[in-house]
Amino acid sequence: MPIYQCATSKVLSPEIKAAIAKEITRIHIEFTAAPEAFVNVVFSDLPLGSHFLGSAVRENGTLINAIVRAGRTLETRQALLKSLSAAWSRLTGQPERNLVLRVEEADAATIMEAGLIMPRPGEEVFWFEANKAVLGELQRAA
Repeated sequence: MPIYQCATSKVLSPEIKAAIAKEITRIHIEFTAAPEAFVNVVFSDLPLGSHFLGSAVRENGTLINAIVRAGRTLETRQALLKSLSAAWSRLTGQPERNLVLRVEEADAATIMEAGLIMPRPGEEVFWFEANKAVLGELQRAA
């Protein structure tokens, strides 16, 4: 369910996008224990003149908005932000000062993926057991 929306004016090759998606997924799993198959990473281009900082055009900026299930500590969310920022900068060469990152929380009861309402953090084991058949089908189809 987590959705990482990466909007950037930096030109990224398909290989760099794949490396970023892999690293975002790894970091998300590290901090949340979410299954890899549910981590969504989306890239959008920000053409010159479409991103402003105040009233000035921002030429080398990136916005990353993460939507995750609510229920994690502030410390966990901030550590997630710091790890994401460092990874983006390392993989793209873009300075962290050019990044704006945000973690937005959504109530799991209002999130659906693959036809299933998502579990609250801490309820995953029961949820996986209850949805074993559907999740097995999804895995075989992937």
